[in-house]
Amino acid sequence: MASLIGLEAAGAPGLVGRDVELSLLREHMREAGAMRAALLRGPAGVGKTRLMAAALAETGGDVRVLTVKCQEGGGTAFEAVRALFAPLGLTGPDPAGSPLLSGSARLALPALAPDRAPAGSPAGPADSYAVMHGLYWLTAGLAAEEPLVLAVDDVQWCDEASLRWLGFLVRRAADLPIALFVTLRTETGAPAPDALDEIADAAACLTVDVAPLPYDAVREILTAALGTEPAPAVVARCLEITGGTPFLVHLLAGELAEVAPGGAPDAAALSDGFGRRAVARFHIDRLTPGQSAVARAAAILETDDPALIAALAGTRPGLARRALEDLRDLGLLLPGSLGYRHDLFRQAVLDAVPPAERDDLRERAARLLNDSHSSAEQVALQLMRLPEIPEPWMVTALRSAALGAEQRGAPAVAGQYLTRALRHDPDDVELLSASARALAHSDSGAALGRLEHALTLVTEPRARCRLILQYVVTALGAYRSPRAFELANEAVELCATQLGDSPADQALRTRVEAMVLVAGLDEKTTVRQVGERFRDRTPPAGETAEERLLLGMLCALGTLEGRPAAEVVPAAGRVLCVGDVSLGGWGALGASLTLYLADEIKPVDLALTALLEQSRIRGEAWTCGVASSTRAQMHLWAGNITQALSDAQLAFDLVHRLLRVSSAVGPQCALAEALVHRGDPHRAQELVDLVARPGLDRFALEYHTYLMARGRVRAALGDLEGALHHLNRCGDSLADAGIGNPVLAPWWFDAVQILAGLGRPEEGRAVVERVAPSVRRWGTPRALGMLHLCRGVLAPGTAGIEELTEAARLLENSAGQLESARAEYLLGRRLMDHGDAAGARERLRRSIDTAVRCGSRLLLDQAVAALSAAGGRLRHSTQSPTEALSGSERQIAERAAAGATNREIAESLFLTQRTVEFHLTSVYRKLGIGGRQELADALDEPWKPAQ
Repeated sequence: MASLIGLEAAGAPGLVGRDVELSLLREHMREAGAMRAALLRGPAGVGKTRLMAAALAETGGDVRVLTVKCQEGGGTAFEAVRALFAPLGLTGPDPAGSPLLSGSARLALPALAPDRAPAGSPAGPADSYAVMHGLYWLTAGLAAEEPLVLAVDDVQWCDEASLRWLGFLVRRAADLPIALFVTLRTETGAPAPDALDEIADAAACLTVDVAPLPYDAVREILTAALGTEPAPAVVARCLEITGGTPFLVHLLAGELAEVAPGGAPDAAALSDGFGRRAVARFHIDRLTPGQSAVARAAAILETDDPALIAALAGTRPGLARRALEDLRDLGLLLPGSLGYRHDLFRQAVLDAVPPAERDDLRERAARLLNDSHSSAEQVALQLMRLPEIPEPWMVTALRSAALGAEQRGAPAVAGQYLTRALRHDPDDVELLSASARALAHSDSGAALGRLEHALTLVTEPRARCRLILQYVVTALGAYRSPRAFELANEAVELCATQLGDSPADQALRTRVEAMVLVAGLDEKTTVRQVGERFRDRTPPAGETAEERLLLGMLCALGTLEGRPAAEVVPAAGRVLCVGDVSLGGWGALGASLTLYLADEIKPVDLALTALLEQSRIRGEAWTCGVASSTRAQMHLWAGNITQALSDAQLAFDLVHRLLRVSSAVGPQCALAEALVHRGDPHRAQELVDLVARPGLDRFALEYHTYLMARGRVRAALGDLEGALHHLNRCGDSLADAGIGNPVLAPWWFDAVQILAGLGRPEEGRAVVERVAPSVRRWGTPRALGMLHLCRGVLAPGTAGIEELTEAARLLENSAGQLESARAEYLLGRRLMDHGDAAGARERLRRSIDTAVRCGSRLLLDQAVAALSAAGGRLRHSTQSPTEALSGSERQIAERAAAGATNREIAESLFLTQRTVEFHLTSVYRKLGIGGRQELADALDEPWKPAQ
């Protein structure tokens, strides 16, 4: 286990021979107000801990220092974190009452005190990112009070969850006055964890390789111990025996002082036998049988409870206490503690025990801990070191430990426990399912493999259906939907033939049907099959959560197929009217797709805003990123470029920069399209170039979103042929997949305008005739207006003006404000060519006003140039100072204007406080205001219309 200890034992000798290393550390840690880390690595006994203690001693009095020494085995999930923060009272009976756990810091509670979740938190496993987010804000709060130093000794044994958080902290705390010291043993043979590499590779981290002492340092230590300088032969022999390991040099010096008090020993005194005696404590060869038994028990248990040590040693508590005192007198144990003075001693004790006997001790220790009602994770630490798990109670203990790890927000640790338990019975279906759930995010391939194996073992229909549902959810995250779709179809047949009519069976049947849709609509190859299966399915009423899930996915199917909007909108409205948008809410997302494409924006905005606020409160960065990306696409469709830019920037920052999910598509594409409208196509091109999902062309939604973004970026850069290439690919791909909705990815709308501009009207008319039936079937005023616009740009003379006039009429009061601005602009151009300058100016001013309201610099620049050519002029500016704000700046400014503090803004947007301060300074400069008190008025300044 990990425990809080002093890094230096009382009376420890001073640091010798480390002037260079200490100088490097001193120089590296000198920069104030910035994150600094130091990794000290070297073999056992080389003096890493003492060097760290010396560096800590130089930090001064106005610094808070928290230390932890990790013990072999790693400890329970977040055990090192709990040991670090234990002195602050954050792991006691009522940590939630601590003022240190206010705001987002409360999300750290599952790690600090898993039995005391914060009020209002959801039941079940904690979100691992949310826990680390909470620990970051706890640390940031401490650093705001005074500079903070965290020291982690023997980090190679740090539990995985704590180590991942330390890596997270190094990445996120660049602007905080925090120093992190870690020591690493290099001879353990185990590969360094990825999180440790992340720390070592950080620009803020200095790596110091602590080497054995040279001859001069060994001589200095011997001189100090003997009171006189020893002969060169003695120094050389001492260096040979100890290898320059400071710990052993000091032991040998102490032994020499005993055999030659007040005098200088000669080299003959350092015989091989004496060398062994000099490190006799290291070899533990002078202990009585009783002392040895207690020493072994203490080494195995690593506990501060002498009664447990006595029980494992097979002796009475009084005898055990005397033996522990003897071990302390011999220098093996720390003063006032049951912990070993150095891990070299502890390891020597264990090495002296035959492997079979050592395994027997660990098994007995596990049983003893279990019987004494120790935590399941403490029992599991012993069980994880056994070659086999021979008894059922051990499996139960590992499963309980896994549940505890999940509740702490450490699913990867839970997966390790359950993987170990599976070695007892590889065919235990419940274990296979539980381990797959724990591994779903960290190793989805292994998770799916375990579910596949479980499915070969289960024939009972309800159990099989539940496993298939779990498989579908896991497969979606692993981009393996075709197999999930195949299994989900099998589950539908099971439900139809082998389930009854009880409420539970009906709910299971409905959920299985819904997940067929979820899996089948993910990739293009299965969209048609989904449509055929559900063609005659009567939509459910939407009275239960399962029915709303199915109803929402049926709406998504109808939308992709391009059924009339009037048919699918009422059902979609029933899905969202309950307001139960939650994690994994595919039904709500499906209904949202239907509603916003049908121009019913308000209910979608309310639902996504609720999901965003919920995810921010819970610290769920992934959910927040997905919801922000979806809302950005909605705002783009609604013509609100300013808000789309804000949401898309947040989604990109969370998913790509913070969570580093390289397979994401939506955030990059939404941000790229917003930047095109803002007049920054080069940055937009950089963003779409970041899209790197393997097999992207398989996916039903993301692929066409990507092609639309890429086509629009190329058009904005002037590469019209390149734009047509991407747009036509989009149209062909939609047709191949059987996706018939004309506005899901309106490639035709952009392609026709490009073809008209290139003087290729026949190609444009072919495109119009290709999509006209689906546009009329969808039937929204926006879609019909877009169709008239396309016909208008292709038709010459009066016919074109009539079509564009009808387009402007249909689009004027629709949610398609960008398309409305486009129609007014094109109509104004056509009227000017027809000799109606006054009519042209009227239409172009309307276009300008709408483009200004939408925040589209792209449309605005085109319309302003056309108005100037038509002899018109702008009597008022068309540019608000707020247009200069970036997406991130807009997000922060809006929250600051609403009264949020810098810390509250940072917590809600998953930023650092320094980043918020930096952006606000930029906002004030761009808006020409003096500070926060003027911010609300500056943001509310209306756009000035063209006159």
